[in-house]
Amino acid sequence: MLSRSTTNAVAYRASSMRRMRRRAAQATRLYCSTNGCTSFLLVDETAGVARCEICGYTRRLH
Repeated sequence: MLSRSTTNAVAYRASSMRRMRRRAAQATRLYCSTNGCTSFLLVDETAGVARCEICGYTRRLH
């Protein structure tokens, strides 16, 4: 059985790893992240928008 401090350290490390993955993905691909949606946006260069196929979120590209 893990002590309380070990459990907290493991949970903190797991959340840090998720945060790092999001930042790395965000640098190269657009990440949706609207209300728990964890998918990437599909870019339509001709229309100038990015769209999430899961939740339907649409974002304009500059």
